[in-house]
Amino acid sequence: MKIVQVAILPRHADIEQTLDYYVHDGLDVRPGYRVSVPLGRRAVEGIVVSTDSHSSFANLKPVRSIVDSRAELTPELIELAHWLTKSACCALSTALSVMLPPPGSGQLPTLWQLTAYPSDHPLSEKQQLIIDFMNNRAPMTKTEIAKSLGLSLSPVETLIKKKFLVPVREPALEQNWNLDPVDQLTKEQIHCVNTICQETDSFSCQKTFLLHGVTGSGKTEVYIRLAKKVVASGRQVMILVPEIALTTQLVARFQTAFGRRVAILHSGLANNLRVMYWKQIRSGIVQIVIGTRSAVFAPVGNLGLVVLDEEHETAYKQEETPCYHARDVALWRAARHKAAVLLGSATPSLESWKKAGSTEYTLLQLQRRIFTPGVETALADMRRELASGNRSMFSRVLIDNLEQTLSRGEQAILFLNRRGLAPTVLCRKCGFRCTCPRCSLSMTLHQAKILSCHYCGHSSRLPDACPECGSNMLRQLGVGTQKLADELARLFPCHKVLRMDRDSVGTIAARESVLLDFYNQKAGILVGTQMIAKGLDFPNVTCVGIVLADLSLSVADFRAAERTFQLLVQAGGRSGRGLKPGKVVIQTYQPEHYSIQFALTGNFSEFAQRELKLRANAGMPPYTALTRVVVSALSQSELTGQVRVVNEALGAVGELIYSGVAPIEKIKDWWRWQFVLRHPGDGQTLAAIDDVRKNIPRQQNVRVVFDNNPYNLL
Repeated sequence: MKIVQVAILPRHADIEQTLDYYVHDGLDVRPGYRVSVPLGRRAVEGIVVSTDSHSSFANLKPVRSIVDSRAELTPELIELAHWLTKSACCALSTALSVMLPPPGSGQLPTLWQLTAYPSDHPLSEKQQLIIDFMNNRAPMTKTEIAKSLGLSLSPVETLIKKKFLVPVREPALEQNWNLDPVDQLTKEQIHCVNTICQETDSFSCQKTFLLHGVTGSGKTEVYIRLAKKVVASGRQVMILVPEIALTTQLVARFQTAFGRRVAILHSGLANNLRVMYWKQIRSGIVQIVIGTRSAVFAPVGNLGLVVLDEEHETAYKQEETPCYHARDVALWRAARHKAAVLLGSATPSLESWKKAGSTEYTLLQLQRRIFTPGVETALADMRRELASGNRSMFSRVLIDNLEQTLSRGEQAILFLNRRGLAPTVLCRKCGFRCTCPRCSLSMTLHQAKILSCHYCGHSSRLPDACPECGSNMLRQLGVGTQKLADELARLFPCHKVLRMDRDSVGTIAARESVLLDFYNQKAGILVGTQMIAKGLDFPNVTCVGIVLADLSLSVADFRAAERTFQLLVQAGGRSGRGLKPGKVVIQTYQPEHYSIQFALTGNFSEFAQRELKLRANAGMPPYTALTRVVVSALSQSELTGQVRVVNEALGAVGELIYSGVAPIEKIKDWWRWQFVLRHPGDGQTLAAIDDVRKNIPRQQNVRVVFDNNPYNLL
């Protein structure tokens, strides 16, 4: 009798171990198949992880059916899932679940997206519900829209007839960017390509390279030349990017070079399109895979090269279970395939930089921009601006540069890493603050007097009077991208201002549209959050202004200085990328801070040397390892009980350097307590931490999340 070990998918049940089932004769079940099995009185889905001829359990139940044999996980991915249980501190079923393709046939359907928000047209309640739902969504099929809202197809089809929903091709990555082809590499680029080919013996052995290239130095062309060599050898390439919408130029260059042999993977794609790509990758039809963090689990069967573009980006770290880092998974897969790994960045993570200083990584450098007109950086001390009578959000030097830039027919980018009109609404009489009822956070004021929570999405109208004391002294404090764009439109009425943040461009197609409009010079100014601080190449941009450059320094995180330096250098790197010289203006209230001073010169190696010395003295990563454990509960009494259990268990496996209320005490009605554990990071310690996780009693309305090497301590 054939026995299979099945990991029940976590959406059905929270079961740590696999369960044994027997297989009827005639049912061809193999490891990696998604199957339907009985669990109690329910039918649930799970993944077959192994087979056997006997079981130590009696009265086994049978596998009911195969859910989808065409999208099975490969033996490599099953092995990877076992590794993830230790490195990401999670159950096997949880690790397997992130590798599965979504349900779908792989046949391309017609997708629909909102064309315009019909505020002046009479709509039924159901039609308005659909409009609100699609206003911040990627294109979907008619059936997906209706099912998501529990509606029939009728109101969806009515909106299609009214042309409020229009058909689209997703993703909109094939639009013409008019990018000039690169015919010849620089000497530095040639050296990087040749070194990687030589040291990997033409991609026949595993080796990791860190490509430190200043902004505008041509890292993308190095990726393409290497990919051509790998594909010519019959192997596949994986290109990981922080966010698809901001790397459309990179995607366009790869599509120009490789055509239909390129697959794009990200969560914004329709399910059927993702399934189609998944199957093409597995069959070897696709040779280049470009995608976000989750694309690292693509079923590539003959991997020759993995590239992590902007490898320092925090988007590569997943904060929900399983809390994996795409870089770690990429290194594991590359070792399995004897493939090369290339980590590229103008501002590498200090973890990677330290390894490049040893024999673990090979350091390659691109120290010169492709175009060399020069970029001048100026510092605006906003304390002096205020003292001299300037109460504007813009320094005089920034306004002067904007005026000169626009008068020459050139473009400008302004960066502020904060959305909305104002981050805080406060009563000047009694001190009441408009906070989210579900989270312990201030709500952000947006247009139309709407208060919104950026964590849970709760929204409400701005009250006319203070709910606490009844006064009319509610005041807006601070500034966000919305207010910034409004003020720029007032100051420069003859120039169009575009805004790019998660409020203004909710879909990938909308983001692409804004970027294309700006690339084609249909606007003079682009305002945005960190979304615009990376991966963009606009040759006509000669002025970049960074508003509130020290904003990230206020975050209680040991990486605050590193992230500030990275953001400033990356944002400033958008200026002067063409044949014209550029200017960068950094506005700050902390001009003396070393991260800002080093950003002025862009000298990464000197910044890294100082920051690593501080980390070593403090005993922080990359010299030690951290594990963050967050206990959440729907009531504070339930939280207190579980905290005691976790506290006792953690003390035996490492040094507990923090135990207390999480910096954000409540999110989405869940009260939170945080532990931070310091330890050597060796396999034995990680195994002990995973044992703690497994042995913590599970309770209803209580969650415990373990995160090894956390990138977020909030």
